Amino acid sequence: MTMFGHGILWTSFGTTAAATTNPAAAPPPGASGPGVSNTTVVGEDGKPQEGAVQTPSGPFGDNFFMILIVVMVAVVGFSMLSQRKEKKRRAALIHAISKNDTVQTIGGMIGRVIELKPDTALLEVDRNSGSRVTVSRAALQQVIESADSTSSGGDADND
Repeated sequence: MTMFGHGILWTSFGTTAAATTNPAAAPPPGASGPGVSNTTVVGEDGKPQEGAVQTPSGPFGDNFFMILIVVMVAVVGFSMLSQRKEKKRRAALIHAISKNDTVQTIGGMIGRVIELKPDTALLEVDRNSGSRVTVSRAALQQVIESADSTSSGGDADND
């Protein structure tokens, strides 16, 4: 039920009927202006109603807000699914890191894993100088070369 001017417009999925709460407030015959139409509105009983005001429907029909809500729920649902996938992928990556893997951090630093602890990893950044850096395991972004692929002689993908 929606209020338009002085009358009440009843809408229920495809049927539209209007009733006037105050007969004196109904638009006079031949009135024109926004929201006033000269077309006859037919009620649920099939009889034309006097003084009824018919409003034009929007470009998407009468159920625009219902369609909008469904689309918004779908967008939120898909974003939650993609976040869940990304979390699983990151957890698998962090869990799969082993000693002697070459990794890249979120800051862009590349190094070889020397030691792993539950929350941190010790990276050897430069072999010549023996530079070592301790980083959080959550800061590891990708495995560039796995220790398994170096022993079998395979090359890792460099994107």
